[in-house]
Amino acid sequence: MSLTVETIRAAKNEEALIELLATELQLLLPLEIQQDRELFHQILTSLPRGLRAMAGTHEFDVSMSQEDLAMHIACQHDERDLRETVNGLRELELPEIADLLVQAITIMQPHMAELHKQQVSVEDLQKWLDEAGAQGKIDPLNDIIWDFSAEAGPLGMHRSWVLYAQKYPERCTVAEA
Repeated sequence: MSLTVETIRAAKNEEALIELLATELQLLLPLEIQQDRELFHQILTSLPRGLRAMAGTHEFDVSMSQEDLAMHIACQHDERDLRETVNGLRELELPEIADLLVQAITIMQPHMAELHKQQVSVEDLQKWLDEAGAQGKIDPLNDIIWDFSAEAGPLGMHRSWVLYAQKYPERCTVAEA
């Protein structure tokens, strides 16, 4: 069954709504599609704007809960993913977080070619970011995002999905696409 405006409105709580949205995204973008970045972006552009924004920000939210901005950007090998995240944050009405990500991308930009050229391992990445000077510039941005996530409660940035879906349920259903 596809997600509908009625099922969004009928969600008994925030956790149930997140589950509905995440399930819909998993159905529309299963792992095999996510692994093929061309196909992923092709399908992503066909999604309703709310689901597209959620799909575009999911990895960012996971990265920020486990790592930080510098690591997230350094591990992105497709610039389209970063653009989707920035656009997704704006669609989800998080322009301040989008602006912080853009600032971090700007800080990282001069280092990306060298980072990918050297093929720095994940284990050595933190040391590399410190030595390149990027980490120290990005740390204050991390603090702002982590504070925002803490204030959002247990759902962190995913709380924006709830607020968005409650405000614009029609933007989160395939019928809107």
